[in-house]
Amino acid sequence: MKRTFYYNERRKQSNLYKTGFFGSARNGGLWTILDDDGNKTGVATDLDFILVPDDSKANMFAPIRQDALDYFNRYDISWWRQDEDGYFPTGHMVSSQNHCLNHLFALRRDKDAVKLIIENATGMQFDEVLPSLIDEDPESYISFEFAFHNIEWLKEDDEGSRRGTMCTSIDVMIFARKGNRKWLIPIEWKYTETYNGKDKTNARRMDRYAHLIESSKRLKTPEHGVAHSVYFVEPSYELMRQTLLCEQIVSHKFADDFFHINVIPRRHYELRNAVEKEFIPMLEDKSKFKIVDPEELLSPLNGNMAYDELLKYLKKRYWENVK
Repeated sequence: MKRTFYYNERRKQSNLYKTGFFGSARNGGLWTILDDDGNKTGVATDLDFILVPDDSKANMFAPIRQDALDYFNRYDISWWRQDEDGYFPTGHMVSSQNHCLNHLFALRRDKDAVKLIIENATGMQFDEVLPSLIDEDPESYISFEFAFHNIEWLKEDDEGSRRGTMCTSIDVMIFARKGNRKWLIPIEWKYTETYNGKDKTNARRMDRYAHLIESSKRLKTPEHGVAHSVYFVEPSYELMRQTLLCEQIVSHKFADDFFHINVIPRRHYELRNAVEKEFIPMLEDKSKFKIVDPEELLSPLNGNMAYDELLKYLKKRYWENVK
């Protein structure tokens, strides 16, 4: 991929910084450089699109900062690249994790708002949104970095695995009821990600996922076998694992069905095209998968004064075209 959208967004965030959008926060942060195997090869410093660690909280919408930090701490969730760069949250201005939190965290306890956005995204009508399957909070209607029985069902037993890292961790999970059926609404959230087409097939991953793919009711088995197939190349690799996890949740009777959403900005043509051409054709039922633009996802909140400040923030920071 050419990374056109990534560089456009990075330039936009740097320009916003110059206007004072991030307040008194200082940029010039660091970035740990890793090779394809995750080994550290160096550190880049004084980067204008990364806030310094002490000021990285300014990367989030101000009203959610402390609550988001408390949420991640309470459920032992890993911040993106926390171990590599020592940030929490990251100071990287085009972080997908911060992008996701900035859009949805303020809605977490508002079941009516959550219901509106999933109905808009799926085209379905639900009777109610249900509390999180995993957060120990009856008023938590959105789970972030969702993981559930991963070791038991997906054999994801890597040392150090936790919500947010080293396992299939779905960015957003919403649980809803329609009639007597319970639905999972998993959301894979992307911002500026691009991928190099690397084949991730190895013996461990084959042992974990191959038999689940071959027995899946949602995923087609590749004509030439699972190994070295599209399922082991991003962006399909992540979407495949999320599909398998949701199928296991359904098969173990925690839910009856699921509708998979992939949030990708409308101007990120490269990533949208990759998902449309590589992953969607491998679905047995394409009607329960949809790519959604983040502004489109939150459009039901337009005119709701409770979210006026949030929508203004998102429009200025993310939704407006790069000038």
